[in-house]
Amino acid sequence: MSNTIIYFLRATSVETSPLPGLINCITTHYNPTILPTWSLQQLLFRSTPSPAAVDGNPKAVPPRYLQLVTLPDYPNDTLVASTLTTPNSTTHDDDDDTTTKPSATVISIPAGPSTDEFTQLLLTKFGPLWQRRRVVAVIEGSAMEVGGFRVRAGELRTDVGAAQVVRGVIVEVSHVGQSADGEDGRDGEGMARAFWDGLGVEGAREFRGGEVGKRNDGFGDVRLWCQVLMLNDLYQRS
Repeated sequence: MSNTIIYFLRATSVETSPLPGLINCITTHYNPTILPTWSLQQLLFRSTPSPAAVDGNPKAVPPRYLQLVTLPDYPNDTLVASTLTTPNSTTHDDDDDTTTKPSATVISIPAGPSTDEFTQLLLTKFGPLWQRRRVVAVIEGSAMEVGGFRVRAGELRTDVGAAQVVRGVIVEVSHVGQSADGEDGRDGEGMARAFWDGLGVEGAREFRGGEVGKRNDGFGDVRLWCQVLMLNDLYQRS
């Protein structure tokens, strides 16, 4: 059972970020313990369209997506996630839609030279097979702990030419207290949602683990992050 929920607050303009308001909201309600800053990065590749897709039958061979992701809970690793198709959404409203959001296959490789070599292989020798799509990052995001909850929040940025554009604020709320395993009758995910609801933040989009967290390999939250970061509509202006 996942103890984490991810929220997304869209930036309404290039000059305006929801992050200061969110931090102020948390510090107004609580006296949080400030944690070290955090970061993440996603490098997304898409498989080169097959001849069948080029000829006008794209459903014949569904595209495959490859993500290289760094997350704060895996400081020494790069997560490599392979997904057959792009998920439409991972919001709680479409939990019965399993055909368009298959669970990613995830492996980890050591950060540093091993990751650099793997990335270069994708960009050079495997370039005809994989097309680089985009780079998404959170740089020096804020992190804090409130009681049994940990909150990470940061500006989600994408590369646009030589510039980075803030698309919004991504927030990870995790229940990390002693009852996170649900022994008190409430699952950690539900407790994380109750904590967020108590902040009264409006306009956030919610993403829960659902089916992606049910594989017993320890990568449930990684799959949740991968599905969220793949959603194209996060990077479009409202």
